[in-house]
Amino acid sequence: MEEFQLDIVTPYGEIFNGKVTSVYLPGKNGEFGVLPGHCDMLSLLQTGVIDIRSESGHDLVAINWGHVSINDGKVSVLVDGAVCVHGGDSKVSKALEQAKKILEEASSDTSMIAGALRKLEEAN
Repeated sequence: MEEFQLDIVTPYGEIFNGKVTSVYLPGKNGEFGVLPGHCDMLSLLQTGVIDIRSESGHDLVAINWGHVSINDGKVSVLVDGAVCVHGGDSKVSKALEQAKKILEEASSDTSMIAGALRKLEEAN
């Protein structure tokens, strides 16, 4: 299966760095997906959940806001705050609580927060 490079970085350090098969991002104008061969683009990101799919599994990253650059088969995400929730991690419940806190503090749009929280709950 074809893959591409995904990097997610905050001012405090790297959250994710690896090869993925797809990623779904909470764009300012709605959620969108990126697959191998995606056209180059730059987009603002809003509060929500980044859904990462790779051959080794499935990860979710809750973010408050940022932007994404898709260029030459590489996706670079820069966000102000993020919490990574790994499906098999023993610290999932703590990470979920941190993710919920970031989402609730980041925006007053209750429908957007509800959708992001639902995605986190379904993953648990």
